[in-house]
Amino acid sequence: MTKAKGTAVTSVGSTDVMTPTGYGDAAGIGFEDLKGDDLSVSFLAILQPLSPQVLDGTVDGAKCGMLFNTVTRELTEAIQDPANPEKAGVVVIPCYREKAYVEWVPRKTGGGFVGMHDPEGPEVAAAKAVKMASDGNVFGKLKIGDNDLIETVYVYCLLLDNEGAAPSGGFVVLAFTSTKLKPCKDWLTAMRSLKNLPPLFANRARIRTVKQTKNNETFYNFVIDPLKTTWSDSLINPDTEADLLEKGREFHNLVKSGMAKAAFDQQNAGDDEIPF
Repeated sequence: MTKAKGTAVTSVGSTDVMTPTGYGDAAGIGFEDLKGDDLSVSFLAILQPLSPQVLDGTVDGAKCGMLFNTVTRELTEAIQDPANPEKAGVVVIPCYREKAYVEWVPRKTGGGFVGMHDPEGPEVAAAKAVKMASDGNVFGKLKIGDNDLIETVYVYCLLLDNEGAAPSGGFVVLAFTSTKLKPCKDWLTAMRSLKNLPPLFANRARIRTVKQTKNNETFYNFVIDPLKTTWSDSLINPDTEADLLEKGREFHNLVKSGMAKAAFDQQNAGDDEIPF
């Protein structure tokens, strides 16, 4: 990764998980009262033509198709190169998945994250009913008043080195909306189909980007491949890589318990208007 100019924020997203061991009875002292609001996880977002980091030049070196860490402000070259399948992008362990409908103030009226709604909750049901009545379907953006309501799948991940052998760079969360939902669903389906159903955090994937066009608009989407030849080959071996498996489990438990949450105030609404 290349570090863009800017001030890094100390958080779960920027903390290296490869910390020294052997602190004995002192382990964990000082963190007893931490709550979910005290720890934030960076988003790893794809830079699009309308991303302010690209459009306004707010981050030196930012280009379309790069992955951008919203807390550490690191940039990663990520566009898929068929001639170099093991280059670019990042290697991750997916540790936790969460689905929500996210409410945003539209960009043209100032933009900004409002909140998350349960997919089965009354707000989402009401928004779907309104869209069905007006459009005859529930696809695309829903509305709550003047705000947008966007179906989103969040996958919390542990970053690994390029070989997928050790943690490297802390934790991130990937947000899948609109056209990004398909690569996410394909990824989850591939992992869910593995023999003996290994836990989510036993998997390893390489995350890259690819240029696409829809509705006469150009944008960049996720490409998610197994670290090795197949998803089965990419699994963490519980006998020889127990420490790595435990790191994934620990992060899974942190998110599930509410101790670690995505830095939603750093996320862009709808990935800068990617076409649905």
